[in-house]
Amino acid sequence: MKNKILLFLLLLPTLLIGQNNCNKYIKNYIPTDLSDAIAYFECKTPEKILKEFENKEEAEATSSLHFSTGMSIRNNWNLWSGTSEISKHFRELGIHHPDDMSGVILTSLHRKLNGKSIELDKQIKYYQNYWAESERKETESKIEEFSEFEIGDIVEFLYDYDFISKKQEKKYEEDKCIAHGIVTELNKEKFEIKVKLKESCDKQGIIILEYDVWDQINGEYQKIEEDKIEIMKKGETKWSSYELWEVVEK
Repeated sequence: MKNKILLFLLLLPTLLIGQNNCNKYIKNYIPTDLSDAIAYFECKTPEKILKEFENKEEAEATSSLHFSTGMSIRNNWNLWSGTSEISKHFRELGIHHPDDMSGVILTSLHRKLNGKSIELDKQIKYYQNYWAESERKETESKIEEFSEFEIGDIVEFLYDYDFISKKQEKKYEEDKCIAHGIVTELNKEKFEIKVKLKESCDKQGIIILEYDVWDQINGEYQKIEEDKIEIMKKGETKWSSYELWEVVEK
């Protein structure tokens, strides 16, 4: 219930008197940087709720709000799209993931309320080390998996993206939609394999890539096309991620 109250306050234009310039926090206001975000919460949150947050142990206080207030921060402050000033502020600091941005905001608020140093540099270093280690482990895993592929291997498509048609989807559900190809080249740097498609259950082909297209318009990145796909038809030879295929014969 306490989490819901704090989330509710984030979305409403309730203005409270405090030491900050609270009058600027009007409806739909998006803070511009970390200091502004902290001041926003100090202004918008009733003293009782703020005190309850302050008195919790730091890890508990911040983790308990990750899927409530934290989610609202990420969605309503345009952290996912990266179009707001505060998202740009964090990227300049070296923080790129919205989850990390909201985590820094809540952690810094908790520390300020408790009279502690925010230690922003250490927070940034923590997340940078986390992602560096995560990337290292992912790369090691990809190297091991990619080593299973050799030129000349017969590979089967795994349909990790959407189906090209309802007919194809139905055949897949009935275990009748097989797409086979042969590996013609390897790119170890990009973890990609070049495959010539020899067999497909649908003459329209298979979807080997699906992505959103973004472009910078008037200084802001905007989505101009959603779920754009790249198709591969029988007889064609194209590069794609090795993760879309499985070796069935050497």
